[in-house]
Amino acid sequence: MSTILENIQTKNSYGKRLHIKGASEIVKNCCSHYLDAEGNVQVMTDEIKGNLDNVIFKYASKALRTIAVAYKDLSPNENGPEHDEPKD
Repeated sequence: MSTILENIQTKNSYGKRLHIKGASEIVKNCCSHYLDAEGNVQVMTDEIKGNLDNVIFKYASKALRTIAVAYKDLSPNENGPEHDEPKD
C-alpha cells in the first residue's frame, strides 16, 4: 500500500513524499537507506539487509508476519505528473 502526502518538509522544495507499507522482505529490497535509532539516514549495506532477514525469519518461524514502512521524497514529474506511471 502506498500514498503520497503533500506540503511536507522535505530535502527538496517540492514537498511531496511517497509512503509505503507492506511485507518487510519486499519493502526492504526496494530500500537504499534506512533510519538508525537516532533518526539519522544510513546506507543500507548487505550486512544490515542480512540482519533484517534474520529478524524477519525469526518472526516467520513463529508464524508471525512483519510489516515495513518506507518513504521517498519525490521530485517534480517523477514517474509522470501524477507520480503514477510505471518506472522504466
